[in-house]
Amino acid sequence: MKRDFLIVFSMFLTLTIGYFMNTPSIELDTHNVRTVTVKAGDTVWGIASQYANDHIDIREMVHAVSTLNKLDETASLEPGRTLKIPTVKTQNDKVFSEYVAQNE
Repeated sequence: MKRDFLIVFSMFLTLTIGYFMNTPSIELDTHNVRTVTVKAGDTVWGIASQYANDHIDIREMVHAVSTLNKLDETASLEPGRTLKIPTVKTQNDKVFSEYVAQNE
């Protein structure tokens, strides 16, 4: 009985550690931004949802766009205004680029 528990626990621990080692950490890069020109009818939420991916909470992207562009909750977007949009980077992208840089 105790041996079975140890085997099951060891398998669980191995799978859990493996999952967290291979899951990329997602972060927004507020230094490497792209610019978007606002069109009529655009909202911060709509623009943020175009540039977010499945691994990031859209609310985090909306907050980052609002912060980068110094928008408050009551700000309306006027057509023609340029907004800064943070890029989404993963830890795996960083590791890959560091690997390439070291091996050139």
